[in-house]
Amino acid sequence: MIRKFALICIVTVLLMASVACSKRNSTPRLQVEIPAAFSGNCVLEMGINDASPLAKDGDDYVLSVPRDGKVRTSTLLNNPKVTFKNGSNGQVWGYSQRIFTTGDGISVGGKIEFFVGTQKEFEAEQNKKNKSGGFLKLEPAFARA
Repeated sequence: MIRKFALICIVTVLLMASVACSKRNSTPRLQVEIPAAFSGNCVLEMGINDASPLAKDGDDYVLSVPRDGKVRTSTLLNNPKVTFKNGSNGQVWGYSQRIFTTGDGISVGGKIEFFVGTQKEFEAEQNKKNKSGGFLKLEPAFARA
């Protein structure tokens, strides 16, 4: 009787461990595709009710940066792992990510921002923002892919 109980317990623990190990990584992945001719600010506003969801490629969300650099989506990604496919000659600078929450911590929206261009262009853009109270770090956010 004790052996049966011990065997059942061991099998149960092994099954639970295998289920826990087989669960997918819950961190969303976002692939940002920057076209060759793009230079400037990119802003992704997330959690917009009347906007379209982001496209998906398998498990990855895909953001194709438009000419104006502005994207609104109903998709809300909490701290995604971001990779860039940079077809431009510039680097990605000043990457920032914010999630907006209610008082009880429920995510209701968010924003991802970055700049694509040369260091001089980025610094000029930052000088404009600094005069209006904004600031970002003066270092490349990610290496070009």
